[in-house]
Parts: sequence; structure tokens; C-alpha cells
Amino acid sequence: MKNDIYSALGAAVRAHRNRLAWSQEELGERSGLHPSYIGQIERGTKKISLLTLQKIASALRVRISALLQERPPKAAPATWENRILGIIKGRPEEQQKRTYLILREALRPYSRRPRP
Repeated sequence: MKNDIYSALGAAVRAHRNRLAWSQEELGERSGLHPSYIGQIERGTKKISLLTLQKIASALRVRISALLQERPPKAAPATWENRILGIIKGRPEEQQKRTYLILREALRPYSRRPRP
């Protein structure tokens, strides 16, 4: 990995995104940026503005300084539980409730489900 500011920034963005078990699409949606642009940032091939840095930090719920550290945090294993939590975390309460109800219904034992 190249030892420059953009590569270090990209590694930090990726580490924080993985910590939340988000895809590049999820981070893009939450930050208002295109997923391919997120990929370019993570690879260190895109020079970004301070406004873009602020959008990413806000979406990841970290301080900008956390993205500028030389050593990014170690990502937790992306378990299914972490992935589900990462998707609903920070969403409006009503959206979280709907997601819960959908999951609860999807996981209900088949024997209790009414037949169509």
C-alpha cells in the first residue's frame, strides 16, 4: 500500500465502514455519494474535498480526525448480526420498527404461519 495521505484515508474509511458491516453502497447512500466514488476513496485514487470528508465522517458517525489517523481501527468480524445492526443503526425509529417487524415475521416458525 502506498504511504500517502489518500491511501491512509481510504484505509481508514474502509476500516470504519467494515466495523459497521456496511457495503460501499450503504455508505454511499448514507453519505450522499456514489458507491463507485466510495470505492475510489478507499483505494486512495481519489482526492476528496473537505466537504466530502465531512459527509463520510458524519455518515460513519466518527470525527474527521479518526479518518486522518495513520493506523485505522481493526474491523470487527462482519457477522450477520453486525450486518443487520449496521443497516438499521442511525435510521429513523419508524424505519427501524418496520425492519424489526419484517424480520420477526420472516423468522416466525412455518407451523404458525397461516396458509395462503
